[in-house]
Amino acid sequence: MSPVSRITARPLGLALLTDRGSARRPPDATLTQIAVRSGCRLGEFDAVRPSNPPIGGRVVNERIIARDGSYIAHRAPSQRAALHALMRVLLQYRPGLPAAQAHLLDRFARPDPDRVLAFKNTTGMRPAVAATAYLTLMTCPAVTPRTLTALGAFRDRRRCFGQAL
Repeated sequence: MSPVSRITARPLGLALLTDRGSARRPPDATLTQIAVRSGCRLGEFDAVRPSNPPIGGRVVNERIIARDGSYIAHRAPSQRAALHALMRVLLQYRPGLPAAQAHLLDRFARPDPDRVLAFKNTTGMRPAVAATAYLTLMTCPAVTPRTLTALGAFRDRRRCFGQAL
């Protein structure tokens, strides 16, 4: 078969190949698209503004820090330590979240704790679960497999101070 007949016979297959014949990955969805599909809301801001949970603020004492990892079923880090940790991703859940959902969030956070903190919120936030990083807030109505997909995308794209992807 000549190269011309191959192009005519399989245009879609060839459209997904690079010059060397290897498969090309289709473009990823934006974080906003992933959040919307999962039933979550994403806010990205140019400056610190009031929000609950907070997306920024003044760090008074550089020595007040929280270590990466899950604090679910343990004492949450202080507000000052959590604020200082906003260069990482904070996964927070509202007090009273059903135990099964808190367990799902804990199972989600434990295997990949690098630059991630998961804990019970102490600011009186309304959403069931929130992911925050500096100047970014995503809230979700529950912890479900769908919302864990959005939380995973948020974690992967914001854990390095927004430099991950």
